[in-house]
Amino acid sequence: VEMFDFLQNEGAQKTFTMYKDVYEGQSDTGGNRKSCVPHAPYTVSPRLFSMINEANEEEGITVSIHNQETEHEDNFFLYKSGGFVDFYESFGFPLTHFEPTGKTSIHYALQQMNPRCRTLFVHNTMTGPEDIRAAHSWSDKVYWATCANANLYIENRMPFYQHFIDEGARMTIGTDSLTSNWQLSVLEEMKTISRLQSYVPFEMLLRWATLNGAEALGFENELGSIEAGKKPGLNLLNLDEKLRLSAETNVKRLV
Repeated sequence: VEMFDFLQNEGAQKTFTMYKDVYEGQSDTGGNRKSCVPHAPYTVSPRLFSMINEANEEEGITVSIHNQETEHEDNFFLYKSGGFVDFYESFGFPLTHFEPTGKTSIHYALQQMNPRCRTLFVHNTMTGPEDIRAAHSWSDKVYWATCANANLYIENRMPFYQHFIDEGARMTIGTDSLTSNWQLSVLEEMKTISRLQSYVPFEMLLRWATLNGAEALGFENELGSIEAGKKPGLNLLNLDEKLRLSAETNVKRLV
C-alpha cells in the first residue's frame, strides 16, 4: 500500500492511519504478500517514513519506492527548484520547512528507509553511477525496477542501463500501470530495451525479467528459474534467426 503526505510532517499520523486501514483490508494469504511502502522521496516526510519502517519490521518484507523518475525530482533536492516547487504551491502545501539537501533525491530516501528490507527502486531514469554505489553501500538487499515504456510514455527518455551493468546492479523489469503505458507486458518492455539500448544481451534481459524479479519480491524459492523444487511458469519466445528479440517476437505459455 503506497503512502504519501506531501512532505507534511504534521499530517503524517492521519495519513498513515488512513492508509493502514487499507493495508489491513488486504489479504496476505494464498501466495499474496503485502507491505507499506513510501511513494517517492519528494512526497514522504521523515515522520511518515518512520511509521512505514515500524510497520515493516517483519522479516522478508519488500519495500518499493519511485526513484529519480524525472530531472525535477533531483533538482528539488539539490536546489529546491524545478517543477515540484510549483506543484506544491499550486496545491497549497507549504514548503517553508523544506531545505534542499544538496544531493540527489535517492540520498534522502536512503537516509529515511530501512536497509534490512528488500528495497526495490522503481524507474531510475536519472540515476547515475554515484547514486547506484550509494544504494549498494547502504544495503545488500537493493533491486532496481525499470519500466522502459512507461518512461518513454511520460518523459520520452529511459535509464542508461550501462550504468547499472557496470555497477553489478540487480535489475528487474516492470510496466507501471495503464495510466502511463500502452500495455502491461514484460515482453514488450524487453523488446523496447533491446531495440533502443541493444548492447544489453538477451540473456541478461531474461534474467532481469525472471529470476531477479522473483528475488526482489521474495519468491526466489518458488519462481524465476527452472530448478528442482520450484514451480515456475514456462513461456516460449519466438526469437529471430540470430536468437534475438524482434518486433515480431511473441510469447506462448507452455506451463
